[in-house]
Amino acid sequence: MATHPIQADRQALQEANTAATESCNGLAPGVTDLPIARIKDTVRPTGDQVAALDELSAAVAKANDAIKASCPTAVPLTPVARLDAAAARLQAMIQALDIVRDPLQRFYVLLSDEQRERFNAMGTSGGTQAPAGGNVVALCSQQSNDVTKLPVQRIEEVLQPSGPQRDAFEALKAAAQDSAAQLRGTCPSEMPQTPYARLDAVKTRLTAMVEAMNVIRPKLQDFYASLNDEQKAKFNIMTPPQSTAQQ
Repeated sequence: MATHPIQADRQALQEANTAATESCNGLAPGVTDLPIARIKDTVRPTGDQVAALDELSAAVAKANDAIKASCPTAVPLTPVARLDAAAARLQAMIQALDIVRDPLQRFYVLLSDEQRERFNAMGTSGGTQAPAGGNVVALCSQQSNDVTKLPVQRIEEVLQPSGPQRDAFEALKAAAQDSAAQLRGTCPSEMPQTPYARLDAVKTRLTAMVEAMNVIRPKLQDFYASLNDEQKAKFNIMTPPQSTAQQ
């Protein structure tokens, strides 16, 4: 027996809610989950390097607390509220980057050339561990769609906007397209070499994602406000982009 489309959307949204709350801390792997013990084993710090690594470890713990505080217990009901929650998580990640960045650089500059080579190579040899400082290339490929690729075709099919709704929908569609184009320009062609340079690149990318959300938000709000109660109810349970549930 086939599943009713609305029922399927409810089930998919519930699954996405679970995935979103479970994956909140994994928004930018390698940023706030720096493997301190592995860094210690790889770099083998001595003297002032040990104290600097301890400072970095404390900063990572503080950054993780900032991320956890931004993680929702459930994805909000409306599309606008979901966008706001996602923006808040990105802002928390940017805050976490700022917490970690200087201690990471202070530790790095104390290392010898040989230690830096070992540190730079961590997580870049094809394994599952994200590079220290974050994998901005993966962030570009995995996260941009979650922010800007509204399922406009599905929105149009399910909600069937008409009259003034059509104008609001076309404005939303154009804003999503413009934001996606702007985001493409924030992706580096290759991975930065040093951990703190990777951190800076991730921050640039996350900041651009927040700016993209700020472009989309008023258009999404206007379109949502133009809907009748039945359309709003359908939009509220519409499945988010599939990649969101696969982080």
